[in-house]
Amino acid sequence: MRDPQAYRDTAEEAAEASLQAVSLVIRKLFMLLHGSYGSLFTSKFATGQMAGKHDKGAISAMKVWDAKLSRFPATVVEQAASRLAAEHADFPPNLPQFEQMCDAVMPRQTYAQQQGLSALPAPVAAQPVKVSLQQRNDGKDWARRIVARMEQGDTSISMYSGKSARMALGLEVKV
Repeated sequence: MRDPQAYRDTAEEAAEASLQAVSLVIRKLFMLLHGSYGSLFTSKFATGQMAGKHDKGAISAMKVWDAKLSRFPATVVEQAASRLAAEHADFPPNLPQFEQMCDAVMPRQTYAQQQGLSALPAPVAAQPVKVSLQQRNDGKDWARRIVARMEQGDTSISMYSGKSARMALGLEVKV
């Protein structure tokens, strides 16, 4: 016949192994919730059946929370946990409420990111337009004369005249 202490040791080892299967983030979350809300939180899961030093109900709850919250990155769960005091000051949240908090913290994705579409390349700067300043008798010779004077360093031309001449020749666009 087996020693009763051996059964206890086996149960404790199984409980510890079961706890190790739960992610570190969830274990920290349960520790935070227990520290913040005390027995209000832990009594939700207590069954009275002990597996070593731990309640079987608490271990089971940790596994369920771990499975449901595994779709969120650890940083999202931690950010949601940091909002607990503001959103649930009096009572601890249940799993669906905490999932909603995680959904609210989760960074948003654009439609293209959700569909896996790649981003468009950055636009390439257009090359400056080369304009001949030779007289053409096309109604824009006045602008060519002004631009030629500006390129030679004439400072007597007003800013408006210079801009108008550059726009007429297509060297500048109206914004």
